[in-house]
Amino acid sequence: MALPRLLFLWATVAAVAAASRPPWDSIARLQPGTNDARQAVAVRELLERLLGPRAASAFSVSVNRSLAGPGGLDTYRLSSRAPGVVNVAGSSGVAAASGIYQYLKDYCGCHVSWSGKQLRLPDSLPPVPTEIIVTSPNRFRFYQNVCTQSYSYVWWNWERWEQEIDWMALHGINMALAFTGQEAVWQRVYLSLGLNQSEIDEYFTGPAFLAWNRMGNLHTWAGPLPLSWQLKQLYLQYRILERMRSLGMLTVLPAFSGYVPRGILRVFPRANATRMGSWSHFDCTYSCSYLLSPEDPMFQVIGTLFLKELTRQFGTDHLYSADTFNEMRPLSSDPAYLSQLTPVPYG
Repeated sequence: MALPRLLFLWATVAAVAAASRPPWDSIARLQPGTNDARQAVAVRELLERLLGPRAASAFSVSVNRSLAGPGGLDTYRLSSRAPGVVNVAGSSGVAAASGIYQYLKDYCGCHVSWSGKQLRLPDSLPPVPTEIIVTSPNRFRFYQNVCTQSYSYVWWNWERWEQEIDWMALHGINMALAFTGQEAVWQRVYLSLGLNQSEIDEYFTGPAFLAWNRMGNLHTWAGPLPLSWQLKQLYLQYRILERMRSLGMLTVLPAFSGYVPRGILRVFPRANATRMGSWSHFDCTYSCSYLLSPEDPMFQVIGTLFLKELTRQFGTDHLYSADTFNEMRPLSSDPAYLSQLTPVPYG
């Protein structure tokens, strides 16, 4: 069953966010859109990538969301009913995967990290003397920040992403940013609004600087962004989301934070867009982005077009994130102004 759409804008001003944050229950109730059987298959596939052909005979894996603790807390169970076989049951794919990794660490002295693996297993897996039941103390274990997209991920191919998602599941991550490929979506939105390709090319930075382009810090620098690269990233995003979903993770996609290309003012000359100050040591050739007022009707038009295209491409089982003043100074410190840019439920 598809998850309800929810726009969850991560606020940068804690006092305002506290006053307008969506009710926690509406978020805590979110469940993976993938059924239990598919999640179990995804964990078995992860195990085969990790341990090779031996995985199928060494571990028995099942997923049953009814195993979850109070409030939907992820839970796994480890036991041994036959010699050399470990039974793993989880309330989600992530719960089962994290239980497997806990067993590998505690009983086999194994280790899986970003930089390498130690997976020298004994000939026969040690038994679990009595059933182990572990419930996570946290409903969500969130991973990544927006800058990491350019610090690390920008040059990753699917093989590297697959390795990362496996690592995430083994370490119990069940909510993660998924910002790859959004420029291909923005390209379509901007063209539909009447911008020409040269105006879009002027706006996008090169691949390694897209985190700061998305945050409104930079434009143009090291651009233009090749259309071929945009499409490759879009296809990569399909694979990233499918794999995260299959393991029972909730993904956080981007939403519209208010920054627009200068070309918007040519197409909509009455739009209420303010030129922001410079960022870091860049002058206005590459900085001083335009921020659309949340009171301007075009704010909702652009935000809606983007979300519609995003959900058309990737479905609706996500949360959405936008951060208007990430390393940017607000136009005003007036709480009335800031409250217009803070989290609201959507859908």
